[in-house]
Amino acid sequence: MKILISKGHLIDKENALDKIADILIEDDKIVKISENIDEYVEEEHTINADGCIVVPGLIDNHTHLYPFIKKGIPAESVCFSSGVTTVVDAGSLGCDNYEDVRNFLKYSRLTIKAYLNISSEGLAKLPEVEDLEPKNFKTEKIKNLLKKYPDELIGLKIRVSKNIVKEKGYESLKEAVKIAREAMVPIMVHSTNPPDSLDKMVNILNRGDIVTHMYQKSPFTILKNNKIYDAVLEARKRGVLFEAADARAHFSFEIAENALKENFYPDIIATDLTAFSMYQRPTAFNLLNQIAKYEYLGLSFSDIIKSCTTVPAKILGLSKNIGALKEGYQADIAIIKKENINVEFGDRPYSDMGKNIRKGKFIYNSMLTIKNGEIVYRNILF
Repeated sequence: MKILISKGHLIDKENALDKIADILIEDDKIVKISENIDEYVEEEHTINADGCIVVPGLIDNHTHLYPFIKKGIPAESVCFSSGVTTVVDAGSLGCDNYEDVRNFLKYSRLTIKAYLNISSEGLAKLPEVEDLEPKNFKTEKIKNLLKKYPDELIGLKIRVSKNIVKEKGYESLKEAVKIAREAMVPIMVHSTNPPDSLDKMVNILNRGDIVTHMYQKSPFTILKNNKIYDAVLEARKRGVLFEAADARAHFSFEIAENALKENFYPDIIATDLTAFSMYQRPTAFNLLNQIAKYEYLGLSFSDIIKSCTTVPAKILGLSKNIGALKEGYQADIAIIKKENINVEFGDRPYSDMGKNIRKGKFIYNSMLTIKNGEIVYRNILF
């Protein structure tokens, strides 16, 4: 089957695309990108994208999915309707329950990868927190699962919030990093409300590891006297990645705005969506809302798209197939439209007395999503 996308504004910074052009898809591949493609395609498969932006299928590098956890998001419906064609579950499951649930992956058209929680049951018992006693980590079982499912499991996840690690401080993180190194995988670290300063945390990490919730505000942040910690800057030089996955309360305008003044931008922009934050204004809502919020904060649109396509594709080891508008690549494509409308962005829910609100002038609306050459979502007005 052929699909022709015509007259869209193609944006893909990695491939120096920023122009009006057509895309021809045949079966599951992008076969041609050019101005005015002269190719017969049935009318119902010819998409007039005039006035719209065409980008690689978005990659949400941080979510929690159902049925991995009960309060996870319904993956295909939420993702496809917001231009997301690849998604990562960030540690919902541990080594004791991953195999109980993973079977659903083979029934999903959405590409799904996962971080394995260092705690053996992951987040399955929430609101009861994870067991992060290092002596209880099932090291061999963890390493065996990572070896058994390398196409599914991409690394380890740990939450180092003070209420979870308690008096152990960063000892749990040190042991988790040790296991990650032995398994030769990265680790993603939830950094909200850490037990000690962020410089001590990032000094434990190395190339490929991810600090998520980078703009969180708690007693310890990436800033010291409104300047980025030297240790944080050094960590980035070593190859540690910083992710803005904001959910309902893992983000602060105060921290973000001061960090951005220092040109400390996210490597990755994601959502950390769960059933609690999915479609909830004025916070994360979905990945398109995140894109609009960070553009409001001053990041260029092309850099934002790179942070939720090119960069996560490389992290996932999929950059030779997705994350780009390129001939020969998998036909994962999002068509979106910039809607000029008054909106509110918040760093806490409306019900939170500590919230901060910023008033924006636009939002992005998903018009059509293509996954593996198949139209999986179309806006009723498009």
